[in-house]
Amino acid sequence: MQALQTKSNIGEMFNIQEKENGEIAISGRELHQALEVKTRYNDWFERMINYGFEENIDYTALTQKRVTAQGNAINYLDHALTLDTAKEIAMIQRSEPGKRARQYFIQIEKAWNSPEMIMQRALKIANNTINQLETKIER
Repeated sequence: MQALQTKSNIGEMFNIQEKENGEIAISGRELHQALEVKTRYNDWFERMINYGFEENIDYTALTQKRVTAQGNAINYLDHALTLDTAKEIAMIQRSEPGKRARQYFIQIEKAWNSPEMIMQRALKIANNTINQLETKIER
């Protein structure tokens, strides 16, 4: 995934990523932290998926490695959430941090759907298609 370039007036609340299919992805752990949820991430996320979110549609499970202060490498579970899923989870929270997250996601959505961003994505797709065709011709 690559970082999404957004308009400069949008604050950096989350590390927004663009998935290979062009969708926006938000880290479940980052959302959990921004919403100031007191329960453990794994317990909280399990509760959230009970609202009807589907794996590989609304979110994707990711195993990542982290090095502890003692130097040990540990695996931990994170989830790449679609923008709609992250926004819906923020609405479920009914808190001030949830409201801030919702407003942020609405700004991201507006930027993502701006004519400039649509054109940028279209050019990227066209360039990828050209590169694939050139590779086929070279063979």
